[in-house]
Parts: sequence; structure tokens; C-alpha cells
Amino acid sequence: MNDLEAIRRLIALYGQLLDSKRLDDWGELFVEDAVFRVWDRTYKGRAEIQREIGGMQPERPGKHVILQPVIDLDDKRHARAWTDLTAFSTEEDNSISIATIGRYHDRLERSDKDERWRFRQRVLVMEGEEVPGDVDPSPPL
Repeated sequence: MNDLEAIRRLIALYGQLLDSKRLDDWGELFVEDAVFRVWDRTYKGRAEIQREIGGMQPERPGKHVILQPVIDLDDKRHARAWTDLTAFSTEEDNSISIATIGRYHDRLERSDKDERWRFRQRVLVMEGEEVPGDVDPSPPL
């Protein structure tokens, strides 16, 4: 599998594993000292990310729907990606509603040990929020 396809797979697995509540497998998508920022909160390290972000998942079924990511390979071990997201939730009457929309701004890293791509930094900017100054905005053409 080439690097672009491996990164697309990583991004797709993120939502599928989280929605399936396979949090141990989901946690493996992050490097050990990863950083995840969302709603003005920062979580550091795989264990904290798994506990805190995984703990936010609702009891009722939900679905993360992602669009095609824009991926820039920086070198053989580092990449950046931007992926639009819509998250759906199931209400008590079993209707489906949009829970949130936003864009992931990712820094990715390929491990020397097992050659797998993982999230080094994942910042979720919700619709209407400003992109933080230390986060790469979507790339130009």
C-alpha cells in the first residue's frame, strides 16, 4: 500500500473504530505522545486521548462521516492532512440529527518500528471557529 492510501485508511479507520467503540484499537491510531485538540481543550498522550475522547462518545449509535482528505506528504515519515467531518447522532425517538460539522487538521507520522502511519497531532476545528494560529490552515492549490 502506498503512503497516500495508508493515510486515507488511517483517517477512515478513525471514525469507524470510534463509532464501533473499539477504543483499544482506536487508540493505536495515535503515536504514544500524540496531541488532540477540540473545543478549546488539549489532550496529551495516547492514553489520555483514548480515555477522554473515547469517553465523549454517546451511548446511542452515532456516525462520523468524513469527506475525501487533502494530504500533503512532507517527507518519508511526516505528512499533513485536512479532512471535513460531519458527525450524526441518534435521538431518543431514533431520528438522526447532525451533531457537529468541522475539519480535522492533522499532522501524521510513520513509525520506523512498524511502518504504520499514525496521528501525531489532531486538531478538530468546528464550523464557525477560527483556525488556531499554530495550526496549518487548509493548503492552497
